[in-house]
Amino acid sequence: MRISPILDALFPEIRAKILAALVLQPEKRWFLTELAQHLGTQPSSLQREVEALSRAGILEQTKDGRRVYFQADTNSPVFSDLKGLLEKTAGLVPILREEVEAFGERIQLAFIYGSTARSEESSESDVDLMIVGDVGLSDLVPSLRRAERRFGRPVNPTVYSPKEFKTKARNHDHFLTTVLRGAKEFVKGNDGELAAVAG
Repeated sequence: MRISPILDALFPEIRAKILAALVLQPEKRWFLTELAQHLGTQPSSLQREVEALSRAGILEQTKDGRRVYFQADTNSPVFSDLKGLLEKTAGLVPILREEVEAFGERIQLAFIYGSTARSEESSESDVDLMIVGDVGLSDLVPSLRRAERRFGRPVNPTVYSPKEFKTKARNHDHFLTTVLRGAKEFVKGNDGELAAVAG
């Protein structure tokens, strides 16, 4: 999960990850083991944090038999502010994924690159997004504008057809080679699919 420098400055890493998971999916109830697996950590490292967030009224706990579930308390007076903050930082990928998924198989790959993928962005940074698929920029504009409104930052898309992407990759196009060697945060696809598309 991508955590931005802003969240790093405001919260300890594990707390930021818990908040991102729960506040950005407020309808979902998590039990501790499931949340730990999602965050790639041990349940024992989360226990104290979720208890503190529950006592503060940011999370709510419900019991179902022996299991205790946690979810964001949408009635908390700070919920909407936290959600806005998290959408602008940790929520970039989930928001973009939501928009990209609407295009189905027309988009084969999508990933963030540049300073945002390296978690080195500043408040002025835009979000560099590479898209490979059978879509044009005009198809994408309404979706990307919607995403921009939610996370309050401009998206700078680069769009290639699969054929154009493969040709540029094989010809070692300078820009594309630089992007492919750098940090990437996948919105759709993974490294294996990227290698397949690049040929």
